[in-house]
Amino acid sequence: MARDQEKSMSIARSEHDRNEYRKRVATYVDGSSVSYEDASFVTGDSPLVVDIATDLGRVGHAGEVINDGSGNILVEISADGSVYGGQHTLKWGDVLDLDNLKVSKIRLTWQQNSSYRIFVA
Repeated sequence: MARDQEKSMSIARSEHDRNEYRKRVATYVDGSSVSYEDASFVTGDSPLVVDIATDLGRVGHAGEVINDGSGNILVEISADGSVYGGQHTLKWGDVLDLDNLKVSKIRLTWQQNSSYRIFVA
């Protein structure tokens, strides 16, 4: 079998799920991203609302929120910019994965002095 034909066959095999016999579809963001960081998140900073839709020009669909500090932070995500879902507690070193979510705003609420990083694409 020719090398080019082998290569195209391997690509075709890798994009199909053999168990469910369906084609995988990859989705990609446009490359735009925003990031936020605070090395000293204290009670006076809370609650902090990060407006992803305004800063990015669209809602985000990928990213993460990371707690770099020793204290806990409460995180809430809004898909529409007004209604928030449940509170998620991030402890030191925790990462909240935002992949495949619709993220318009993120609200951080102080529980203890800490620090955070947010990346959204």
